[in-house]
Amino acid sequence: MSIYYREAKLEDAQQIIDHTRAVFAENPTFYGTRVDEFNVTMEQEKSWIKSHQQHGFLYVATLEEQIVGVVNFLPSQSKRFSHQGMLGISIKEAYAGQGIGSTLITMLIDWAKEQPTIEKIALEVFSNNERGIYLYKKLGFVEEGRLKRNARLDDGTYVDDIIMAQFV
Repeated sequence: MSIYYREAKLEDAQQIIDHTRAVFAENPTFYGTRVDEFNVTMEQEKSWIKSHQQHGFLYVATLEEQIVGVVNFLPSQSKRFSHQGMLGISIKEAYAGQGIGSTLITMLIDWAKEQPTIEKIALEVFSNNERGIYLYKKLGFVEEGRLKRNARLDDGTYVDDIIMAQFV
C-alpha cells in the first residue's frame, strides 16, 4: 500500500466532500457535525480549499488517487488570535492506525514552524475519541481545557469537548 501526500487542489473538492461524508458516517460519535447536517456545495468546498491555499494548510493522503485522509489548518482572521489556528483531521476508518494521521499532522507541524506568524496549533476532540487523543498526545499536544458535557450524542449521552494545543 503506497500512500501519497500532497497539497489539496480545487479538483479535489468533490472527493473531499465525499471523504468527509464517509468519515462522519463511519464515526458518528466523534464529530460535532452529523452526516445528515453536512450539506456543503461544490462552490462552498472550492471556496474552503482556496482559503486554505491562500492562508493556511490543506493536505490530503491518497491511495490510488482516492483520498483517504485530510488535514487542514487555518489561522484565525482576528488580529489578537492570528498567531494560532485550528487543526482538523479525518482519516477513513479502513486506513486508521496506519500512520496516516501522524504523517499528516507532522507535515502540518513542520509547515507551521516555517511560518513566521504561526505560534500555536489548537484542536478540539471529543472525550470518547481515545484513538485521536492518543495520537495528539503522542505528537506533543497537551490538554488546555475541557468543556464538560458539551456535545449530546444521538443516544442521549454526553461527551466532553477537549481543547488541546501545541506551541510551535
